[in-house]
Amino acid sequence: MTQPLTAPATDTAPAADTDPAADPAATPAPSRPAMQAARQQTGAGRIGLAGPIMALVLTGLGVVLLHDAIAEADTIRGRTWTAALVDGLDRTEAEWWMIPAGIAVALLGVWLIVTALRPRSRKMLAVTSQTGVFLRTRDVARLASAAAEDVDGVLSAGSVASRRTLTVTVESDRDGIAELVRDTVGRRLSALDNPPRIKVRVRAHWQRREGD
Repeated sequence: MTQPLTAPATDTAPAADTDPAADPAATPAPSRPAMQAARQQTGAGRIGLAGPIMALVLTGLGVVLLHDAIAEADTIRGRTWTAALVDGLDRTEAEWWMIPAGIAVALLGVWLIVTALRPRSRKMLAVTSQTGVFLRTRDVARLASAAAEDVDGVLSAGSVASRRTLTVTVESDRDGIAELVRDTVGRRLSALDNPPRIKVRVRAHWQRREGD
């Protein structure tokens, strides 16, 4: 008796799940900046000059008070410096120069207060970047001068920059050189977030030679 032919049994594995959400390795990582953006640096401001002066004044006042405290404790002989100063001022009569001197001292005090409350100076320009890149104004001026010197017809170039204005002075005898320099410098500084306004000044070379 013949048995019917049957296909051999084969074990088939289930199809692998190809859903990207099920495989964490297949899910692309979210894009993040390489590092946290740095803050813009600020200068010390004018208080950097007044601070050491006030420190010297307070140090001298401390020396006077220390001397007088030791003198009052009878550790050393002699009058206190404060008493000698008060006695000297008590015998002083009013003079005409005291009025302008008092006004000058008052104005100096007002200037110190205003200087201390003023915000710090900013001399940095941000570059278009996710990592907080900044350029100092003097570096911006150097880039502008280098770009201006690359323009055909420019013999020499110099620049002065602030956070809002850039002044480029070139020496040339070529017509229309100002527009060429302005366009070239503008392209060089296009990487800045807020490029300064560009001013171009042209000095004729032949006039300088005649003046020499």
